[in-house]
Amino acid sequence: MAASLTTAAAMAYPFRTVDASPESSPDAQTPNRPAAVPAVGVWNPEVGKWEVSPRDAHGVRNGEYLQYRDDGTLYSRARFVEDRQDGPFVIYNRDGSVAREGQYVAGQIDGTVTAYASESPEGEPLRKCCVPPGAARLCERFRAGHFLVEVFYDREGRAILSDGRLCPPRPEGLPELAQFDESRGGWTLRSLEVDRFWSEDGTPSEEIAHGRDGARVVRRFDGTGQLQQEAGFTADDKVDGPFWRRFAASEPPPYADQRIRQERGAYDNGQPVGTWTFLDADGQALRVIDRGGAFRDGDEAGSPALTDAGGDWPARAQSLAAAGRVREALLAAARGAVALGDRAAFERFRDAHVVALAPEREAQWGEALSQATDATIVSVLDALVSGADAAACFRALASVLPGIQPVSAELVEASLLLAPERRMTHLTRALLRFQRGDRAGALADADVVGGESADAADSLRSYAQIVFRRFDDWPGRETFATDPELEGVSIEPAHDMDDVRHTIGVYATRLDRVRGALRALRDEDDTSAWLPPDLSHLLPGGPIALRHEIVECDPEPDANGDGDAAAVVDGAGAPETVEIDEGLETGGAAVPALLASARADWAALSWLCWAIGLDGVALPDAMSGRSEMAVAMKMFVQRTWRLKDRLTSGSLVARSQGVPGFEWQGVDIDALPRHLAEMAAAEYIAVRSMFIWLASSDSLSPFQDDIRDA
Repeated sequence: MAASLTTAAAMAYPFRTVDASPESSPDAQTPNRPAAVPAVGVWNPEVGKWEVSPRDAHGVRNGEYLQYRDDGTLYSRARFVEDRQDGPFVIYNRDGSVAREGQYVAGQIDGTVTAYASESPEGEPLRKCCVPPGAARLCERFRAGHFLVEVFYDREGRAILSDGRLCPPRPEGLPELAQFDESRGGWTLRSLEVDRFWSEDGTPSEEIAHGRDGARVVRRFDGTGQLQQEAGFTADDKVDGPFWRRFAASEPPPYADQRIRQERGAYDNGQPVGTWTFLDADGQALRVIDRGGAFRDGDEAGSPALTDAGGDWPARAQSLAAAGRVREALLAAARGAVALGDRAAFERFRDAHVVALAPEREAQWGEALSQATDATIVSVLDALVSGADAAACFRALASVLPGIQPVSAELVEASLLLAPERRMTHLTRALLRFQRGDRAGALADADVVGGESADAADSLRSYAQIVFRRFDDWPGRETFATDPELEGVSIEPAHDMDDVRHTIGVYATRLDRVRGALRALRDEDDTSAWLPPDLSHLLPGGPIALRHEIVECDPEPDANGDGDAAAVVDGAGAPETVEIDEGLETGGAAVPALLASARADWAALSWLCWAIGLDGVALPDAMSGRSEMAVAMKMFVQRTWRLKDRLTSGSLVARSQGVPGFEWQGVDIDALPRHLAEMAAAEYIAVRSMFIWLASSDSLSPFQDDIRDA
């Protein structure tokens, strides 16, 4: 219930050393002087009181200072020395009884300020708010202007809490300024240097020593007042610096060796590092291990345990451990175990570098990792070196590493080597196999997953069916319902043959790049079913140079005033510049991402060829518009909006406006998992962008940002 210094001091003595003469506030009305107010009194409109204070020739106050209410009753009595309040002060109720009293020293409130409840409704309040029921007195302690503590008392002089209950009696030996903290159920003494906490009976419970920039050292005590844990923390609550912990006799330790009752080590910004010693109840060392140095975000790029594709992994594990890179050494040992099919070899290495947790704690931590959505390489490695279930660690690590790296596959194999009975690890392996394009292997894993979860297996099979489908769809199979709003509306291609042939070449070049990247990742026969088609016949002069440039636009509106399709869709004036980016980065991309890009380009290319009158994907020798082009264009504009709303609001906006959904690849878009909805959206955005470009004579490319982002 600590009040701020400003609030507490103002409540204790609401005097303000200002120029209180009537001339200081020309707009203020001075009330008639009551007879009880001395003739030398002046009205202070800022505080609403008459003031009587002797001043020297320079206006400096010295001596007794009095304040009177507007009815002439004495409000306060104080003293000033050299214009600073100094000495005792008293504030009175209207009936003359004391409402509050205390003392100033050299201009600062100091010592105890006591406020008294009045029986009169016109009496001064104990405090403006938050007064406990039954409170008769409030004592506030200050030291040189700094608020320290406050306590309410009832009429029997007993300390009370905020709800009027009696405060527990102060235990012997507690500092005088320790205050009962209702939120903690114990006693508290806070200062700038250290905060100390006790239980209700006075047993120490916690101590927080404050360092620089928010850092602190926290000491926690057990129920008997014995130190149980001492640790440093950073300003963002990460354990940092020396660490010591003792397990109470009634508390089972988290380690498999139940003799361990103490542990001593260090943390580096939340990571356990360096030498750790595990001791028994008498302080005798039972085990000493080295947890190595910290592993920071980004270190994986230079880690041989994560980047190298092969080698003598057992020897590398020993070398890394000797260099203090224990986390990486454990990964190297796991990869070696997979290469040799030797589970025992890894377990021996782990036993030498990790203190085993109790089975239930090990499993609990592993389960938490398997359910975590925010796991990182660093957090998983910290868990591994601290004794979490190794199979779960390797599965989690495989999930957060790029799926096309060899280490990801090897780590999930290590997880299966250590715990072959865990069917759901096959789910992770299936997803990794999808990343590398191993469709057959992923479906084999789906069959194993089905023994644990039929829904998860079906999800894998559905994913495979959508992602690894053939490139054999053609817009000519689409049927269009009659749209009365577009009756009589005709949209013709606004670009000439050369523009169209060039744009077809852009799509073909991009698809050729993806095809090459996919063949580099997967050269097995099963790619023939889902590899983008060979489009070299669309590139008689070789691949097209893909543009990436910023183009300045004419800021003037359309001179004819009739607008164009791009402006109609965008709903805004022309931008000052547009960025055209036809490029495609394939390095490091996984198979599903490459296929998603190819699907979007294939859809746009197919619809472009359809729109200019072709019956298949080809370079045109002549062009003729389709009568259904306006309907098709409207469909893609509307469905693109619907998919974007599905991704941004979960379809809430569309449903509120009665906009129906539609099916994509046989699945209602509102039932699609997010990653598949994003894939569908990419296809529709690509086709919509193509249509806007085709119908807009001043558009330069389907890949300009004002079109794609419309």
